[in-house]
Formats: sequence, C-alpha cells, structure tokens
Amino acid sequence: MPPKLLRDQTKVEKKLSVFPRVCDACKSAHQKLFKLLAACVQTAAIVALAQTVFSHSNSQTAFAAGDSDWVEDGVSEFAVPRGRPETLPPTRKQNEDRQVFQYQARPGQTTEPTDVPVGEISDDGVPVDTMGKTKKVRAPIQAGISTWQQGSGNGFDQRAARLLQQSPVLATPRIINADPKVFKSWLTATNPGVLDGATKESIIEIKGEWDDCAHALRTFGLPYTRVNPKKLSETNLNNTKIIVVNCEGHLPMESILQLRRFVAMGGYLLTTDWALENVVDKAFPGIIEWNEGYYTDGNNNNVVDAVIVADDAALTAGTPPVGHWLLVKKSQIVRILKPETVKVLARSRHMREDPDNLGILAVTFTYGNGRVMHLVGHFDNNSELAFNSAIPDAAPGLGFSLRQALAANFIAQALKQEIPEANSAKTEK
Repeated sequence: MPPKLLRDQTKVEKKLSVFPRVCDACKSAHQKLFKLLAACVQTAAIVALAQTVFSHSNSQTAFAAGDSDWVEDGVSEFAVPRGRPETLPPTRKQNEDRQVFQYQARPGQTTEPTDVPVGEISDDGVPVDTMGKTKKVRAPIQAGISTWQQGSGNGFDQRAARLLQQSPVLATPRIINADPKVFKSWLTATNPGVLDGATKESIIEIKGEWDDCAHALRTFGLPYTRVNPKKLSETNLNNTKIIVVNCEGHLPMESILQLRRFVAMGGYLLTTDWALENVVDKAFPGIIEWNEGYYTDGNNNNVVDAVIVADDAALTAGTPPVGHWLLVKKSQIVRILKPETVKVLARSRHMREDPDNLGILAVTFTYGNGRVMHLVGHFDNNSELAFNSAIPDAAPGLGFSLRQALAANFIAQALKQEIPEANSAKTEK
C-alpha cells in the first residue's frame, strides 16, 4: 500500500478507536475501502510505468534507424554499419575511463588488423609494407567508447554532433565566376606572407585525369611545377614543401614509396577524390581508406551542405562555419581506421550513401614529421560545366568554395614549414 494511503488509514483508525460504539462491521468496511483504494493507485502506477517504457522503446528504435544524430556525453559517433550486430552498451565506468574500439572481422579475417602491415623498416625509421598488388583487407571502426572528451575537436566527437545539429541549412547557392583577385586577396589576408619566398619548386602538382588542381593554384596566385606521374621518382625535391596529387592518382610504385618518405621527413601531401584509394591507402595503410562506396546522384554532380567540425584554427582560418560542397559523380567515401591519428575537418548531413553515417568531406592526419590532407571531391572550380571558371558551391562571404579554402590553408601551412631534410634522397630501386 502506498505510504500516504497507509498514513491516512492509520489516522482514521485512531479516530474510530475513540468511539467504542462503532460496530465491527463498520471497521471491516473501512479496511476494505482502503485496500480497494490502494489497488487502484497501484494499477495507475503500473499503467504509467508501461507508457514510459513504451515511449522509451519507440525513441530507441528511431535512434537505431538513423533518424537522429544526437550523441550522448562521452560516446563516439562511429555507428555500427547497417546489417551488422551491435555490441553491448558499455558501463558508465568504461565511459569515463577510456575508449575501446571494437573491430569486427570481415569474412575470411580471423585476427584484429594492424595499423601497418610491416614488411621492412626504411632507413628513416618509417615502417614500409610489402606493397603487393593484393590489397590487404582491414576491418572498419565499429561502435565503441570515445577517449576524446567533450569538445576535443577531432571532428567526430560530441562537439561535432552538436555543430551538425545546430548549424543552419543554407539555400542552394547560385553559380558564380571565379575572380583571381578575390582568391588571392583572401589567401594573403588569411595567411600573411604566404607568397614570400614561394617558388615553382615549392609546390609540385602531379597531373591527373579528372581533377585539375593547377587551375586552382593559378587562381590563388600560387606558383607550382607540374610533373608527370611517371616522372615523380626522378624529380628533384630539394626545395619542395608540398606535393598535390590530382584525382585519379595512378602512380607507379616507386612514386608511392617516394611520397611516403617525403611526408615522413616533414613534407605535406594534398590528395583529391580517387587518390584516396590509389595513393593514400597505399602510401599510408591503416589510417584511412576508401570504404568501397561512392557518392552518386545518377550521372550528375551534386552540391551538398558542409559544416566545419574540427577545432583547427590554421586550416579553418577565414572560413564560414557552414557552406556548400561540390561532389562529383562517384566520389569515393572515406572510412577512418585509426581515429587517434585522424582529424575530420568538414562533414555533410546529406551524404546518405555513407554506410558509416559520418559524411566526411575533408580529413587530415600526421605521418612521421609531415602531414596529409584528403578532399572528397576536387580542388578545381568544377569538372563538367561549360566554363571552368564557374563555381557551383561558393561559400557565404568568400567568393569561392569551402573545399578550396581548406585546401589553400593547408598549402599555406606547408609553405610556412622548413624544407624537409631528406627531400633530395631518391627512392632506391
């Protein structure tokens, strides 16, 4: 019987006890009445509890279906890919202590993957894999407990989830023409002195089939040297600070090895779209990879929303927090394999094709003494419009796209670095 009802019954019984003439039948009726009231109260409580449980169950079902992007305190945004079994929820103690990323083996894989399949160690101390033609199968990151505290700034923490929820959705942008004066004035204002001392040898651009980074470099007023993919291993890199690899990024193996060595010794590397599979995954295995999915909207390019989610003042300098992003047809979607190394710079809320539900647009990571940045999509203004000066995804207040601003800031940071010590070393054949 509820405590309040029990107290009321006790008070009435005390009052009835002072009247000796009250018959036993009345006392019995009084006791039955209170028992009936107690049963009614308990029934109402059970109904209320059932309604609460049912409502909670419905909310959990909606969350599992991907209808909400909310992430609770201390919980990683890495979602269990659809169609795979979920892991048991961790305890509060585990939430507070550390993150344990749980790998789920793919068919045919019996052990947890290593970060780098080591075949030998190069003379600069960087692990070198066997670089065979058969691609090593790795398991993707699965749901787990986040080691990064609130607001860690890696682009897939609770801070990023809030930014994605709270950022406004902008209207579809109109197509504008690229103005080299706008590009260059923004670059020099955001990165003062960036062009001082920059030479054509400072930036090496590797010719590609689908992207044309050289066009964007010229628009920003950045000097560069274009190199054929087959000639990179023969190129003198004594004065080079950054190498830009266009989509699709088909490079011979000796060039892949040279890129790895270049970055390990302090160089910067910028890659676009299909160079994710053809360059990044081969040169730096175990960090990020193509998840074998494409972003595609029929046979057309598409402009999606973009939100800056990383806490990186240098790479996001002079950029609006929300913008647009041009995705070319069959843009390769990024999967993170080593979250403690990776920082996601920008994400989209409209990339439904991403099975990991992260919508990664730009990502960066360190390797040795150098740094790598990869763009989903291209660096050039556009790929298929009639005029290559047309920009279909101009960011608010910039006069060019958010993807171009992030890439330009990355190049500017590279130009501020010292020339890598071992750039002149050629890859041994």
